[in-house]
Amino acid sequence: MDEAMARLEALMATARRAEEAVAEWSARRFTGRADEGRVVATTDALGTLLDLRIHPLSRSRLDARRLADAIASAITRAEEAAEAARAALMPGLPASDRRP
Repeated sequence: MDEAMARLEALMATARRAEEAVAEWSARRFTGRADEGRVVATTDALGTLLDLRIHPLSRSRLDARRLADAIASAITRAEEAAEAARAALMPGLPASDRRP
């Protein structure tokens, strides 16, 4: 019985540590850059866009299509950074497919 209680306590401690790690990861912000760092996207851990900064030089030198590509690239890189952090935190857990 003592051995079973010790295992249960160890399991509960592991679950608490995992919960704390997930909470820490969830609170993090992830950044992606494009156009030589002049387009910067920031997302949360789930990939929700929180901030987008576009340097005036990018706005003036890129046409609409290239600017849109740079924005999409920066956002994708931020999402990839979030996914890489999740994979490092929880290896073996498959990534969720958030896109339709």
